[in-house]
Amino acid sequence: MTISRRDFLNGTALAIAAGMAPAQLLAAAGQPGSAYPPALTGLRGNHAGTFTLAHSLAREGAKYPTVMAHEAFDLVVVGGGLSGLAAAWFYQRRFGPNRRILILDNHDDFGGHAKRNEFTVRGKRLVTYGGSAEMPPSAATDAAVRELFTGLGVDAARTPPAEQADPYAALGMGRAVFFDADHFGRDQWLAGDPFGEYVDARGGRQGTTAPDAAAVRRFLDAAPLPPQDRAALARLVDGATDYLPGMPAGERATYLRSTRYAAFLRDKAGIGLAGQRFLRSRSNDAYALDADGISVADAIGIGLPAGAGMPAPSPDPRLGKSPASRLWFPDGNASLARLLVQRLIPGVAQLSRPSDIMNAAFNYGRLDQEGAPVRLRLEATAIAVDPDGPITRVTYGWRGNLHRIEARHVVLAGWNMMVPYLMPSLPAAQRDTMRAEVKAPLVYTKVALDHWRAFAALKTRRIHAPAMAYTDLWLEPPAGTSPTHPAVLHMLYVPTVPDSGMSARERFRAGRAFLLGTPFSELERGIRTQLDRMLGAAGFASKDVIRAITVNRWAHGYSYRPDSLAGEDQATWASPAGVGNVSFAGSDSAGSPSLTGAIARGRSAVERFAG
Repeated sequence: MTISRRDFLNGTALAIAAGMAPAQLLAAAGQPGSAYPPALTGLRGNHAGTFTLAHSLAREGAKYPTVMAHEAFDLVVVGGGLSGLAAAWFYQRRFGPNRRILILDNHDDFGGHAKRNEFTVRGKRLVTYGGSAEMPPSAATDAAVRELFTGLGVDAARTPPAEQADPYAALGMGRAVFFDADHFGRDQWLAGDPFGEYVDARGGRQGTTAPDAAAVRRFLDAAPLPPQDRAALARLVDGATDYLPGMPAGERATYLRSTRYAAFLRDKAGIGLAGQRFLRSRSNDAYALDADGISVADAIGIGLPAGAGMPAPSPDPRLGKSPASRLWFPDGNASLARLLVQRLIPGVAQLSRPSDIMNAAFNYGRLDQEGAPVRLRLEATAIAVDPDGPITRVTYGWRGNLHRIEARHVVLAGWNMMVPYLMPSLPAAQRDTMRAEVKAPLVYTKVALDHWRAFAALKTRRIHAPAMAYTDLWLEPPAGTSPTHPAVLHMLYVPTVPDSGMSARERFRAGRAFLLGTPFSELERGIRTQLDRMLGAAGFASKDVIRAITVNRWAHGYSYRPDSLAGEDQATWASPAGVGNVSFAGSDSAGSPSLTGAIARGRSAVERFAG
């Protein structure tokens, strides 16, 4: 499911409560959530209620009355994601364990994008991730990450516990590509995916080797592509052709940064529309952008082919996900968020050692207890931050009412584009920078399957569907070794605006509008329809196999990365660090959708106070 420029320009519904009075907006956002959010299914991520008050400020210009402050803290953190939780941890480390800390988050669960999803199917518990999942290579070398990992008892040098032997390999289950008739003339399964293997190998995925030319040609010979596209794709992957012959090194570097990969495929590699469609979505997972939205340099960075005379693949350290990143825990970085919360509020879970975190029971009722040194208040949306000399006052909506608190220090670790609306007194240059930090939308859908017999019959565990809504699907480790056991299917959907010529920011805004305007019922229908179409020939029927669906909708997903296509320089890009006793954190402020950027900015936010 892609979206067109016309969808965007027509103003797809944003699910904003337009015309409602402030009191009504507070009531709409003030419904208490479940006792155990990870087990909730349906629409999660940016779920209903998380953005009501924020949108009322930024889009409706709502004005809320001033209320009296009734609580005081040493530190208030706005945003309970990895960066905000890390900031609270570093603050305790710098200023002492008895400092009073309050963490506010607008969701019904902590962790920001590092969310945990749980299912129970036939008595088997299936645990997975709903957002931030992997650690980039840069994590191991970052000083802030090392300090945090050491403090939490996580050994960054050992093999990640989630990287175990592939349980599907013994059954001969590998990759496959599904070509849909709407874009390739016929629905066709094709076993193997040498292009996927090529990207993993070139991008640095451990244990992979690039396919040989013969394997690529066998695959292409069977693909529903025009002969000229097959030949052009084979030549591209072969890597012997220099598509920029005679171009000086400096000019070549500029070309790679400023040219869209889709344009390169068309104009230099001679690949037609069908071949372009085949490669179009290979960058969705890393950038939340298709081949028309990334530069040739970005494509090369994650291992996509560009011929001879090109730089070696080297994933940008700002990326949160690339072929070289690794999954440390089955629930992704949610385990790190849980470790942080348990260290800050020990009563929420009992651990003998950090490795117990995956299976530890969490008592959400102990997150916000009167008198505790650290309190974490969920479903609380900040609407105003007012610095006043040594004291800053933070106003937030919670349970249908406005509340105000005073703090010696404040860390804003939520979405940076909201900061100018929370602090209208910011200098103009800082306001402009932060308003431009739009996030990339994406969806991680998790489907709890009663069994995975259809996948076993097709001999596949990972599917690439180049031009369908969900472009990448893969089975996560099952509850047992037999295809009759339950398992979770991960499905990646990135709403793109192909062939639009839009900038990354425009694409992200369009995708955000589309996601917020699409109800769960429509998303669910699309999921079931695609799976039935792809797997039906192998006996799959969604009505019989699917036991639950969780759609992790991240309308505000990956943090904005400086875009070389727009002339932005990643090396010199910088976000404001803070004003007075208010520091800015979050991966937004690092210009990086990565765990590394989030933690590093959490520490630097606290260091401003220590200095």
